Amino acid sequence: MKNPRGCCAQPRATAGESHRNRRWFGGLIAVLCGLGVVLPGIAQAQAREQASLGDLQIPASRVPVWRPLDHLPLDTSGWRVQPVPCGSHMNIVNAINSATPNTVLQLPANCTYVIPSGTINLNRSRVVLRGAPDLSSVLEFQHTDQAGILVGLRGYPPNQVFGNGRAWTGGFHLGDQVLTLAHTNGLQVGDWVRLLANSEPDWHSRARNGYSAKLTCVGTTGSHPACQSLSSNQVRLDRPLNSEFTQGGTILEQATGNFVEYAGIERVRIQHQTPERIESYRSRITFEDCHECWLTDSSLGDAGNAHVTMGDVARILIRGNRFGSNQCTDEGQRCNWNKGAVYYNDHTYDTVFENNVLVDTPSGPLLQNGGGNVVAYNYMTANPSVECERHVFLHGQGVRASLIEGNDVSCMIEWDSYRDGQGYYNMIYRNRLRGTPSTGQSFGGYYRGRLGGEMQGSFIHRFITVIGNHVNELMGGPFPNGLGIDFSSDATHQHRDTWVSYNISRSAQQFDDRAVRTTRLENYVGNGPRSSWSSMTFPASMYRTDPPSWWCEESGPFPNIGAPSDRVGSYGRLPAQIRLEGGPCTPVGGFPAPHFLPNS
Repeated sequence: MKNPRGCCAQPRATAGESHRNRRWFGGLIAVLCGLGVVLPGIAQAQAREQASLGDLQIPASRVPVWRPLDHLPLDTSGWRVQPVPCGSHMNIVNAINSATPNTVLQLPANCTYVIPSGTINLNRSRVVLRGAPDLSSVLEFQHTDQAGILVGLRGYPPNQVFGNGRAWTGGFHLGDQVLTLAHTNGLQVGDWVRLLANSEPDWHSRARNGYSAKLTCVGTTGSHPACQSLSSNQVRLDRPLNSEFTQGGTILEQATGNFVEYAGIERVRIQHQTPERIESYRSRITFEDCHECWLTDSSLGDAGNAHVTMGDVARILIRGNRFGSNQCTDEGQRCNWNKGAVYYNDHTYDTVFENNVLVDTPSGPLLQNGGGNVVAYNYMTANPSVECERHVFLHGQGVRASLIEGNDVSCMIEWDSYRDGQGYYNMIYRNRLRGTPSTGQSFGGYYRGRLGGEMQGSFIHRFITVIGNHVNELMGGPFPNGLGIDFSSDATHQHRDTWVSYNISRSAQQFDDRAVRTTRLENYVGNGPRSSWSSMTFPASMYRTDPPSWWCEESGPFPNIGAPSDRVGSYGRLPAQIRLEGGPCTPVGGFPAPHFLPNS
């Protein structure tokens, strides 16, 4: 990450980078260099236009480009609709097995399918499993030893999707789209490919770094204008890299095996006959070897641990769903291991989890590995009489370029280093953590409304950005230490460029100077902002340029959450909260408002 060209060198341009982009960034570099500030990586490709960052004072070189998945769910208005008879769950299994591409499998209203054993495999591309609009199409599981629904295919064994690897000839940086390879034999425009990289310098050796995208150019082949300038051993990805891939001994693999594209579950109610007996880490829905698939407008009842797990996937959309409690039991015993309503496992890239409601859940999305994932505008509640763990948890294994934006939660938002630390460019932006001191500490030392890092070893946390949040406490994890503390001998080295700015904490904040290396501008304790914030411009969103179609008019202007204001009435409710509480929700753009039923 050192700049070989010196602090004040201008960043090199990348394919598609505008002159305006370079002008803004060059101006920022000149100002900061004049102040003696050395920015890491300024010679690398720029991933975001500096002008879009407003007054946040974050160099664009550390901010990836996150994207909504508003092309999902696909428009199925012209697809064949195949009714699935009520009765045995084998009617669903048989319908999936015989489905052809572009088929909607329509479940009837007021029908409950009981699944006594086995997993329902939605393993067909361009097939949607859809229930009735009132969520009266129910899948009720009785078994406890495996996942309920698999969307996609099982990974290796027996199915190994990616292979036919070839080395690349140099390192690549945040924002790069053109990759130079040893050769491009066998690659075609439109192929899914996956990068597998060695660990970055000073990163833990077990951290897994990778990324999946589609090819828009293979050499000069392809319709994109940039293809004409490529050499025969270069390819162009359809999205820029969201992190650093600078080490040798790395490969790019081609999707050579079977995988699923564009499969979805819509308007289905999923429950379990005896949720308190579900074994640990058994989810309702598993996405695996599935690209651009979705789960929307559905209801998932109580779970012992997880509602959804993802692994070996790219661009999964989970939007507008209601998730029940995941108060963990393990065959009737209290679980002391980490829970997660939604698990992000190995090779989970560019997914979007937005506008969902999680009810009485001690834990929410748990990110361990993957990159480019967005968790935004979700409403998460915890039962005040029981444990409160982590509503968003970055659990290491090289989690990188994750955006946690605009969520309204009552438990912690936390990162830790238990699983080999965090990667580059994770951002926690404009969230509200509602816990108050009166709710206090609960299960296992975890706190309500606290945002911070829990460091358990000498692992790397790089370029974590915590900005514009409104929290109860801005501190470390469940241990009484400062934000970003590490128990290693060289915390300064281990935690590079943690950026903590413009946050309001109601009751307490504590920093550790060894870990917070860049700035902690204007963080504030109290019930109101610093007056100097009133004239500042904060980006409305880090991943959206316009209000989403599912935003409720009753929620107020998008977005309506986060710093700088803490005045009563300054925050409206999120759309997910409005629908949970039964209030009106007039969609801004005509997106059908999800209908949530009481928890099963």
